[in-house]
Amino acid sequence: MNEQGHKRVIRMTLEYDGTRYVGWQRQANGVSVQEKVEEALSRHLGERIRVTAAGRTDAGVHALGQVISFPTTSSLPVRAIGRGVLPYLPRDIAVLDATEAPPNFNARRHARLRWYRYFILNRSVAPAVGKAFVTHVPYKLDLSIMEEVAQILGGHHDFRAFRAKTCTAVRTVLTMHKPEIHELGDGLIMIDFKCQSFLQNMVRIMAGVMVNCARGKMSRDAVREMLATGVRPNEAVTLAPHGLFLYKVLYHL
Repeated sequence: MNEQGHKRVIRMTLEYDGTRYVGWQRQANGVSVQEKVEEALSRHLGERIRVTAAGRTDAGVHALGQVISFPTTSSLPVRAIGRGVLPYLPRDIAVLDATEAPPNFNARRHARLRWYRYFILNRSVAPAVGKAFVTHVPYKLDLSIMEEVAQILGGHHDFRAFRAKTCTAVRTVLTMHKPEIHELGDGLIMIDFKCQSFLQNMVRIMAGVMVNCARGKMSRDAVREMLATGVRPNEAVTLAPHGLFLYKVLYHL
């Protein structure tokens, strides 16, 4: 406890492999990343710690820049909090940095931009290495069509057709940056998705729509109709979670 017994707020950036977790958020049906992080911090700091995260990543989704915040009465230097918790964490979760935050800082509420990256391996042969971090698409994709779909998705739209059936979000009208498609070589494609907030499964459904349009299984007009009507056709598939990473969260644009 610090000298005054007052709580301070710590901000941390985490990296994790989501393969063996049910997602970020605590759930009754399995082990979550949140559970492991809170257990580790509680053991290290000697008090019950509950954290708030910028993004609630789904089962199997990874993070390179998940941001969390939590209050603590610990008087440990912030560097000792960040470094000292590492031995209590499993090897697939790491703390990249820890800083002192303003007393009212909330990692979720104060986020201004969430940046996700989706990785697709577009070649005939499935990967033998790194298959937990990329989605394999064996069919030839037309990247020019993917660019056209990205142009359609960018902007201010109602994305209610691009969410899971279990999504309970009330606000579905969002302003999306145009998705950016990058060819990294040897069939590896990276797509950047940026928005202040996302609906459940929204990124994976957008990626699925882009892939099926690029395969010729879905038209660009069908994408426009999804945005106009809020109806999701069967061709608008949800791509696998393991190709998705929460890359970065921005607080000052």
